[in-house]
Amino acid sequence: MVWFLILLGAVSGWATAGGRRTLSAFWRDLSGFDPLPLAAYLGLITLALLAFYALHPWFARRRVRALMGPPGGDGRDPGPVPVGYRLDGAGLTQTAPDLTSFVPWPRIGALGEDRHHLFLPTEIGEVPIVLPKASLSPETIAGIRRWVQACAGRPAPALPPTEPAAGPEAVRATMRLTADERVPLILRSLGNPWARRARLTGAAAWLVGLTLLYPALLAMLWAVDPYRVPLADALPLFAEMVASDVWKPAAFAAAVIVGFFAVHPRASRWFAGDLARQLEAEAPPGEAEIVFDESGITTAKDGARAHLGWPLFRGRERIGDLMILPMRWDEVLPVPLRIFEPEARARVEALAERHISAETRAR
Repeated sequence: MVWFLILLGAVSGWATAGGRRTLSAFWRDLSGFDPLPLAAYLGLITLALLAFYALHPWFARRRVRALMGPPGGDGRDPGPVPVGYRLDGAGLTQTAPDLTSFVPWPRIGALGEDRHHLFLPTEIGEVPIVLPKASLSPETIAGIRRWVQACAGRPAPALPPTEPAAGPEAVRATMRLTADERVPLILRSLGNPWARRARLTGAAAWLVGLTLLYPALLAMLWAVDPYRVPLADALPLFAEMVASDVWKPAAFAAAVIVGFFAVHPRASRWFAGDLARQLEAEAPPGEAEIVFDESGITTAKDGARAHLGWPLFRGRERIGDLMILPMRWDEVLPVPLRIFEPEARARVEALAERHISAETRAR
């Protein structure tokens, strides 16, 4: 499209340079045309577009990092976190500081990979486990491929590892989030500082783009019918119209952006409610078991389980009867307090208060 508009502008400039020209005159003058300036201009445009295409993955990663925030989330964990993975006949065991999890083979999907990573999807979360090939030996990569090809999605050929016994003070319950309890989690993700910064950056880009749309449309309209106004007369008119009327598209763009930010909170709540209902409908059946004790929190469902040590958590948030426990890597553990009896609820809140920093409340 850019090439077409540039060539159309060049032909239009030739057609209006000495009055109305005919097609036969165009072919007659073509032999004396110097293509080097036009070819250089088209080449620069092409190089710019190819450079953007080549840099697009870098821009995409930059946007993702901006949405995720700095390493460690709150700045307390800026360095890399060592994570170990073990594949055996029972399934996948993951170990990290203050975290141990196990996923059986029936809940592990087919292996995906690109030039630099292996992707191991599970039914536990939407984000697959990502393993950088540079950190793995060829033998390890081959072993992962063999295990996943032989066992993924099938009954495990071996028994799962023994579950560690909970302490005598442990509080047990079963939970399943409702759609209403999912809404604040979605709104929390939409309202994090990095998402807000991304929205402001997008608003600035829309403001510039919509403001420049007016002069771009003027140039395109002239190029479609260049005989009406010759190029020598069109340029000063174009400059005068842009200088006198450019505030109008800028004001329109600003009004659109202000309107967007005005309706954004209500639109976000509607979007969160709709998405929460979809997630509830798509969630696998059954309830998860959750256990609180002095060592941390353990969750289990359909053979998969995870033990989360108290140092893994980065604070407490309360939204009604929903307790949200932020973790490292900006993940959260939602705990609906309605699942506990009054005495058990008091013990859970006492454990959380003793091991996790001060609570913040939200409406």
